[in-house]
Amino acid sequence: MKILVIGQFYAEGFATFIADELERLRHDVVRYDPGLSLPPTGSKAGFYLNRAIGLGYQTIRSATRRIGFGGDARSLRRLVERSGLIDLTICSHDYLSPSDAVGVKKITKAPLVLWYPDPVWSFRKHMFLNAPFDHIFLKDPYLVDLLRRNLRAPVAYLPEAYSPSSLKSVETSSQVDDKYTADICTAGNLYAYRVAFFQNLSDMNIKIWGLPAPLWMNLGDVKPMVQNRFVAHSEKVRAFRGAKIVINNLNPAEVWGTNVRTFEICGAGGFQVLDFRPGLSQLFELDREVVAFQCVDDLRKKVWHYLNSPDERREIAEAGQRRAAREHTYAHRLHLLLDTVAGRSSGFPEPKITTSVH
Repeated sequence: MKILVIGQFYAEGFATFIADELERLRHDVVRYDPGLSLPPTGSKAGFYLNRAIGLGYQTIRSATRRIGFGGDARSLRRLVERSGLIDLTICSHDYLSPSDAVGVKKITKAPLVLWYPDPVWSFRKHMFLNAPFDHIFLKDPYLVDLLRRNLRAPVAYLPEAYSPSSLKSVETSSQVDDKYTADICTAGNLYAYRVAFFQNLSDMNIKIWGLPAPLWMNLGDVKPMVQNRFVAHSEKVRAFRGAKIVINNLNPAEVWGTNVRTFEICGAGGFQVLDFRPGLSQLFELDREVVAFQCVDDLRKKVWHYLNSPDERREIAEAGQRRAAREHTYAHRLHLLLDTVAGRSSGFPEPKITTSVH
C-alpha cells in the first residue's frame, strides 16, 4: 500500500516509529510533517532553545496559516501529486481541524485514520471528535468504551508498542558504564505529579532520565535524581539495564491503559515495576513479566524486596522481554491497524471492565 503518514518525524517520535515500521513491512510511505520538527537534545540549554524556537514558530503559523496543521493545502496537494495514488492516511496526533480533515480526504481520496498516542490530559480541543475520521485508535480502553457508548464514534483499542530496531542491542556485561548504574531509574517528562511521586522515594538511589524540568518547578528532594539528559536508542537500553529496577509511574490520566515506556522497558530487557491499571494484565502477566504496585507503600515494599532478589529480577525481566518481542512491537500493532481498516479485525481485545450502574 501507499500510506501517507501525518506527524512530526523527530528521533523517537511516534510518527517516525509508525513510518519506519511501515517501510520495514514493505509499504510505500509518504511523510507529511505538519509543523516545525526539532530533534530532542540532551543538553539543558538546547532544550530551552528548542522550546523558544517552537513557540515562535507556532505564533507565526497561527497568524499566517491557511489550514490548521501548519502547512497549507497546496503543499500537501503537491506532495500527493508527486507521490501518486494514496491508499490510506494515518494521522499520528490531533493535528487536523475538522476542515483540515475534510481537505486531506479530498486531496488524497483515501480513508483517514487517527492513531492517538496520548492520555486524556492532552485532548485539549479534541478536534478529532468533530472530524470525519474513518477509524480512531486509542490506547486507553476506558476512552474507547466511553466514546463508543456515548458518541458511537468509530473507535478501537490499540495499545502503544516499542520498536526493536530503535532499542539497539547492548550487552551490559561488556559495556558497563557508571553513568547509567543505579538501584532505580525512570525516564520521561518531569511534571508536578511525577516530581511529587518521587519525593516519596528520596531516600533511594534513583536516576531520572529525560528533558529538563520547567523553570517554574520546585524539584526539592528530587533534584539530585534528575540527570537533565534525554536518552534514546542504545543509550535508553543502557539506562534501563543499568538500573536494578525501572519504575514506571504512570500519568494519572492513564485511566485503564498504560504508556509507551511499559513496552520499551520490557523490550530493552529492564526489570519493570509500574502502576497497576485494569488493562495491564491483558498485556503482561503480573509478577511473572512485570511487577505492578497499588500505592506508594506497596511500591516501597516491593522495591526493597526486589533490590535484594537479583535472580527474581532477572527471570521477570527476561520473561517480559520475550512477551514484548512476541506481541507488542510496532509491527504487531500496524498489522492489527491495517486489518481493522480492512474489516478483518476490530482492534486489540479490550479488557472486561464493567461500566454499568446498578
